[in-house]
Amino acid sequence: MSRVSLNPLQWNSLEDIDEVRPIGDGDAACLDEIRGVLEKYGNLERFGVALLHSHFQLGEDEMMLETTDVERREHWVRPVSKSDLEGRGLRAQTTIVRFDTSGYSQYCGCLQDKHGHTGRHT
Repeated sequence: MSRVSLNPLQWNSLEDIDEVRPIGDGDAACLDEIRGVLEKYGNLERFGVALLHSHFQLGEDEMMLETTDVERREHWVRPVSKSDLEGRGLRAQTTIVRFDTSGYSQYCGCLQDKHGHTGRHT
């Protein structure tokens, strides 16, 4: 079984959002095939597709982290230090995965503590 590797520097090779080719009609066959695989494994309601891109470079100890304020209905994605999260007893549940020739890796996660999803910006 493959494992998710956490290697932020490989994400620095992504194209800037202004340079990446947008998702369009030419992607229909690929997306339909992905949908078929997800359906085959019972994961249509679990996984989707993200347009991988960057806005800035990540440091060696950084990852992108999703945080949410449910009451204000706001959701952010920002770079954080992985060692800082670990030091505070927090972890990131993988939410975005990148595939490459060696497998897949985590790019973005959702903030969690020992009780699960924090539901707010911490």
